Order: sequence, then structure tokens, then C-alpha cells
Amino acid sequence: MDTSDDALIRQIERGDKAAMRLLYERHASDLTAFVRNRLNDPVEAADVVQDTFLEVWTRAARFQAKSSVRSWMYSIARNKAVDRIRKLSRLIVSEPDETLPDDAPDAVAVIANAEDAERVRQCLDDLSDAQRAAVTLSFYDEMTYREIAEIEDVSEGTVKTRIFHAKKLLMRCLSRTRG
Repeated sequence: MDTSDDALIRQIERGDKAAMRLLYERHASDLTAFVRNRLNDPVEAADVVQDTFLEVWTRAARFQAKSSVRSWMYSIARNKAVDRIRKLSRLIVSEPDETLPDDAPDAVAVIANAEDAERVRQCLDDLSDAQRAAVTLSFYDEMTYREIAEIEDVSEGTVKTRIFHAKKLLMRCLSRTRG
């Protein structure tokens, strides 16, 4: 039995719940990381991922194989994350509650306890959203520049430029945080 993503989409198109479950199990974790990187909120990210898979379920027949199933799903997730960001930005933010304790560690404690992975994460946070998305998709999700371009709805050249500049910024940041 063919369990490629393309085959699963065709099965999902016919209402095959087992195929949907397999596609979900195969991609949910990576999609969640992708969306969390954009939203910085695990609850919102989980909602976006669920909305993404709901759309995959309801729109499987519209998949035209112009890109990979994976790229198609990432594009859906990206669009839903952008919509969520727009929606959240329209919410009225109340004044900060000064009675809550400041649980944030001081900079010295963070630096003293930082390991390589944490330094990389901090440096990634300093990148623009577009650069961070390109780097994450390329290096963590092992996507090609073409796939990233499809997901981000930009040219491959733009992806290459984003990654080139992001690498320079990451190297500069990592060399500053060592010590």
C-alpha cells in the first residue's frame, strides 16, 4: 500500500480517516514547531495546526500537486498563522498588571546557564520573522529553497538572500554570546 503524502491526500479526498491520521502523525510535530516559531504561543500554535489539518481534510480534493503535500500544508499553516497574528494585533491590550512578580531571570543568570542550543535559540529570536522562518525551514525542517519559496510565497532568490543574511547575523550573535 502506497503511504506517500500524495497517496494519502488522494485517500483523504475520498474520506479516509486512517490516511488523515497517518498524515497528521507524520507532519503535526514539524508543523507545530513551524507555527510556534511564528506565533511564540503554544496554545495559538496548536489552534493553527488544528485549523491547518481541518483545511487539509476539507480541501484535499483541491490539492493540485503543483508543490509537495508538505509544502502545501506549510503554506496553509503560514497563512493561518498570519491571519491569527492579524486577529491578535487587533485585540485591545490592557495595562500591565504591576502586582504580578517578575519571574524573568536576570541576564547574568541566563548567560551563566546558557548552553549552545539556548544561545542559538536566542540568536534566532534576534532575526526578523522572515529570516527566522527561512533558516528554520532550511536547517531544522530540511526543506529546499524551492519549498521554502512556495511556503513563504516569495522567490527562491529572496529565500537565498534571507538565509545568507541570517547566517551572517547568527555568526555575529553567536560569537558575541560565547564566553
